[in-house]
Amino acid sequence: MNGYVITDTQNTIFVCKDTSGSYSLTTDRAKALVWDNKPSADAVFKSNLSKLIKSKGISVKSVAMQMACNEQKVNVKKETAHETKPEFGSSKYIISVLSDAVAKLNCRHLALSDALSTYDRKITDVEHYIEFNAGKLNACDGYKAYKLLQDVLVERRKVKDELQILQVVKDKMALPDDIENIHARVQELESRRYEPREFKHLFYGE
Repeated sequence: MNGYVITDTQNTIFVCKDTSGSYSLTTDRAKALVWDNKPSADAVFKSNLSKLIKSKGISVKSVAMQMACNEQKVNVKKETAHETKPEFGSSKYIISVLSDAVAKLNCRHLALSDALSTYDRKITDVEHYIEFNAGKLNACDGYKAYKLLQDVLVERRKVKDELQILQVVKDKMALPDDIENIHARVQELESRRYEPREFKHLFYGE
């Protein structure tokens, strides 16, 4: 049985819903949203995803699904029968770890950017509340507005500080997109087949 997910070209990041019910990205396939028909997935992609999420090069893809016996949910299969985990410490393992780290950094950067936009909108709301009620707020209401603004600013500062740390990492990394391209190339090499030039019978029989 097939379903549909929204993922990138490397199948490393997936559209999910965060704890607030908003659409976000995750590197955990088990948390990926799965639709049972393509029109439903297309509708979410077109109407419910932010430009920031769409900028990550994602699209709707068909995937194999497995039904949980006692639960009303579907999970994307994590591995196919022919897939094997890379040997710990091998070049392939290191590349896969780097690729996964880049995907996680992108997801975190997206989540923080969305959170920063939310805090900016909250600040605007409080500022306009204070502006439109100039001379009307008593001491108690004035303090509540001040405290609300302070709390939002403190939380926004935490997000900005982490975004700055992430930006330092991204600036110092040597072309993060190349790491994902390398990972894709390694996967292509693993699935390559040799096409015999002359002795075809050695491979395909008489």
